[in-house]
Amino acid sequence: MAVDATISPELRLEGLSREIVRRIQDMRKKAGFNIEDRITTYYAASGEIAGVFKTWGAYIQAETLTVELVEGEPPAEAYQEEQKVEGEVVVLGVRR
Repeated sequence: MAVDATISPELRLEGLSREIVRRIQDMRKKAGFNIEDRITTYYAASGEIAGVFKTWGAYIQAETLTVELVEGEPPAEAYQEEQKVEGEVVVLGVRR
């Protein structure tokens, strides 16, 4: 019996959302936020990664204590990083 190792588009997006959550959590830590701090998360992405935020936005917010998920470049006062996720560039920013 063979196992079907094909990853559906939905499963791929779910995996990418988990990776984005991990990176935002890492940024929270680097920015010195407390574990219970509620934050605003900014993202500038295109293509598949932008789709992850649209489809999995509620999950990303819940997992990272994000009260507002904002599409667009982060403001200067936000802690921000340019990340490469699956070959696509995404700019992430977090602010208390």
